[in-house]
Amino acid sequence: MSKNLFYTLAMLMIGITVVFAGSKSLKYAGKAPRVIDAERANSVVFNVPAHQLNATFSYTTVDTMANAYGPGNVYVNPISYDPYSNSLVIIHRSKSSYASGGSGGVFYAFSKDGGATWTKRIGPLSAGLAGNTNGRYPSIALHNPTKAASADSVLVQYVFPLLVGGGFGGMIYGTDPGVGANSPLATIDSAGVPWSSSMASPTVLGAAEYVFAAPNYSDDGHISIFRAADGVTFTGSNPAQLGTAKLHNGLIDDVAGIVYQGGNYYVGVRAQFAAAPTSDTGSYTLGISKSTDKGVTWSEYEIVPWKALVPANYAYNIFANDFTVDGAGGYHWLTVGVDTTANPDLWSLYHLYKASGGSWTATKIKDLPTHENWGYGDLPQTLTENQLSVSKNGQIVAAKWIEDSRGATYSDSLPIADVWTSTWKAGSGWSTPSNRTSTPTINDQITHIAPIMGDDGKAHLMRNQSVTTSGNVAGMDVHVTKVDYSNDVITGVRKDDGVVVGTFELSQNYPNPFNPSTTISFTLPKGAQTTLKVYNMIGQEVATLINEYQNAGLYFVDFDASKLASGIYLYKLQSGSFVETKKMLLVK
Repeated sequence: MSKNLFYTLAMLMIGITVVFAGSKSLKYAGKAPRVIDAERANSVVFNVPAHQLNATFSYTTVDTMANAYGPGNVYVNPISYDPYSNSLVIIHRSKSSYASGGSGGVFYAFSKDGGATWTKRIGPLSAGLAGNTNGRYPSIALHNPTKAASADSVLVQYVFPLLVGGGFGGMIYGTDPGVGANSPLATIDSAGVPWSSSMASPTVLGAAEYVFAAPNYSDDGHISIFRAADGVTFTGSNPAQLGTAKLHNGLIDDVAGIVYQGGNYYVGVRAQFAAAPTSDTGSYTLGISKSTDKGVTWSEYEIVPWKALVPANYAYNIFANDFTVDGAGGYHWLTVGVDTTANPDLWSLYHLYKASGGSWTATKIKDLPTHENWGYGDLPQTLTENQLSVSKNGQIVAAKWIEDSRGATYSDSLPIADVWTSTWKAGSGWSTPSNRTSTPTINDQITHIAPIMGDDGKAHLMRNQSVTTSGNVAGMDVHVTKVDYSNDVITGVRKDDGVVVGTFELSQNYPNPFNPSTTISFTLPKGAQTTLKVYNMIGQEVATLINEYQNAGLYFVDFDASKLASGIYLYKLQSGSFVETKKMLLVK
């Protein structure tokens, strides 16, 4: 059997189950299942009730497409925002009512006023190089090398694989020279190479050149780099540092993110790395490579010590991950770990972080409610849809994911998802996770966040929804909204490792009364799962300051209550069996 045929057959698999010795069978432990649809989505019905087609966000309906398979992948980037020109674009597959030949035509829509008004159906972006029937999983990016205020000076960059003979046998990439120019300058790679369905566009602001990375399965897996010094004329290369020899058994998953920050390019990859610890070589982990010369040469992978950062009962991380770099050169991964000792398995959202020149740390943002099926029907690669967006100044990192808050007792064919968010700010840590929709009968799913946002803390979100009451993916609306992260309550947690403590103690906050910030300190004589929460006087939780395992020590927690009203609040510490509550007074 040829390698190309082998990988084509492998990518046609709908689900993958990996069995670990001494444990139960685990879904999603291995390679992300890829759905390659030969227009079969037109007959798939998911039976979504009509009342689930609404939303509490103020979405703008931008366009329609034939089905959900284009954006139904956590690693593609179908939405991009440029804060310098206030331009916003989305890319999607077509609908036969305006593009003949099925749903494989690829178009984009644009807004030059931050999403207030839209012009749609720019394309098809194949530019006559291939039939308009075989484009799949498109990604898009706005490239503004001069930081121009005019959208006419912003390049629209795109890439998507081609469906050839039932598998991905090529790809198209190119440039529209100006937002809405509708003069796509496209290049086709149709040499029968089984390119991945997950070719993410880069997070790029101010770079003169344009670089994107594409997973290539032709020789057991490597990352190919495509560079355009002028943003238009691309050359491809296969850097040895990103090649098959760097992988264990040649197993690569996907490029979770490629980022330009501070004059350097970074690529974050999920794979089985040869350089990973022996205990990790049988499972996928995370790695980062850096280029300091505009994508010409790349460093060896820096392996994220995933298993050393989280409790031992987290056996693996699922393939839904995102990667970005902040303005100080800090690395951020948003990933989901799976605790296989729980019944059912416990999925937890983790932030893996390394400051420039620092060491890796892990913060559990939230435990996720279990659902029988996190995928959207035939799209298991959507999962919890965890993604990151970084502000123009690089000081804010916004996280987005989805949950079915009804819990594990529900086994519908679809989760009914809410959109959740949390925010990281330099020097402050993560905000309390927030359910932005909180509607157990309304489905917000197949969502993507623009990987760059303005310094105002407002990020653009794209959602795809069925336009029929039956949920038939033959008709999908593409919606866009704006998520405001600026009001998130941020806390900072510090630990004094030089103090030896022998008792549990929760101290009175200082200052008290306070406006708007105060510090809460406590001591733990031994490590335990620890929570520190704030409640109003009627018992409603208003902030979760800590919710993770903490080692013994003296802790200081900064609490910013600038978004809360004046009044008396309770703060409650629980660590193992120890529980204590104190009052504090906010006076504005």
